[in-house]
Amino acid sequence: MTKSSTNNMKSESACPPPAVRLPSLLPKILAVAVLVLAALAAAAFFMLQKQMKEAPAFAVLNLNKVVQVNETILASKGLKPEELTVEAKIFARRMKTEIENLQKECNCTLLVSSAVISPTKLPDYTEPLLQKLGFTPDKIAKSEILVAERMKALQSDFSKAFK
Repeated sequence: MTKSSTNNMKSESACPPPAVRLPSLLPKILAVAVLVLAALAAAAFFMLQKQMKEAPAFAVLNLNKVVQVNETILASKGLKPEELTVEAKIFARRMKTEIENLQKECNCTLLVSSAVISPTKLPDYTEPLLQKLGFTPDKIAKSEILVAERMKALQSDFSKAFK
């Protein structure tokens, strides 16, 4: 070997080996960003789910029907005007209490059905309210029959009075 070739060898071996190339910092930053965004999206999803569960649902009540049923039952009892006034006040307090209880049970906001315009059908809590007030279908039917009989008797008496 010649002197120059040994020098070349020495100079080649004197150079440090090429460094192992480290991965770029950009992929690491992107990976961390993706993980942070995924965690934020998951947190937002769970918060939205919790909020949707806590948000009050809506349901309706046909208060006209409830009041009409009460009037029919009171009319079937044949009470005096002062007794009717007392009964009406008692009923109003009871109805208010039962509506509040019903709202707590269903965890919903109750709306008067005649005031609701909605493309979706909302749950109707009229029948459960009637039951809580003690107005069973049987009791309502009996009261309606009694009122009809009284009306017939009044019409008959009225007709006789003008003959």
